[in-house]
Amino acid sequence: MMKVLIVESEFLHQDTWVGNAVERLADALSQQNVTVIKSTSFDDGYAILSANEAIDCLMFSYQMEQPDEHLSVRQLIGKLHERQQNVPVFLLGDREKATASLDRDLLELVDEFAWILEDTADFIAGRAVAAMTRYRQQLLPPLFNALMKYSDIHEYSWAAPGHQGGVGFTKTPAGRFYHDYYGENLFRSDMGIERTTLGSLLDHTGAFGESEKNAARVFGADRSWSVVVGTSGSNRTIMQACMTDNDVVVLDRNCHKSIEQG
Repeated sequence: MMKVLIVESEFLHQDTWVGNAVERLADALSQQNVTVIKSTSFDDGYAILSANEAIDCLMFSYQMEQPDEHLSVRQLIGKLHERQQNVPVFLLGDREKATASLDRDLLELVDEFAWILEDTADFIAGRAVAAMTRYRQQLLPPLFNALMKYSDIHEYSWAAPGHQGGVGFTKTPAGRFYHDYYGENLFRSDMGIERTTLGSLLDHTGAFGESEKNAARVFGADRSWSVVVGTSGSNRTIMQACMTDNDVVVLDRNCHKSIEQG
């Protein structure tokens, strides 16, 4: 579920027309199955972001009437972008006051301006949902993104009948505990390698191939490969590929056992 943090200035009173408009926006977001977290001061909003609360959109409303507000907004957005880059930031305000008092530096930090007294709550909520959707689409790496989309279409994978969403585990009390502990998504996404929707792990195509390219980019490597074993198996694969008979190897005695095995 998407999550929005709305931070209202302590200078903005709830009984004002702007305050009522913000309330209507929060209701419109909730009706679109968006979780709304409301904060009544910049300090409180800053504390929420400092706790690494995962949000999909930051909205703030303020009157531009107090000099401290500009600094508070910059600090708030700066704290957000420390851990959550590219999260869309919306300014909710009055057009006349905003255009008269916003400076260039603050303009560059805001993704979208919503004129809270002109546009309807439903329209602004729709704009926010669209921005959050774009954010989430670029947030996930290729393979995980493709895996989630595959899971959403609720396909069966008959090549792995034991997986089938973990239904087999629900036949016994102990199995039910096991199923509920890990959750259905784990078993629904546990598919066989034959599912061409994601490409091929063996041929390095599709989402598998894109994920390998992305991993190489992130870690500054020329190539990256996905394997079906864990860290130990990966270490052994690398060591066996890099060393041949009669090679002399200097080995840290505290290294992982898989390095020695390789």
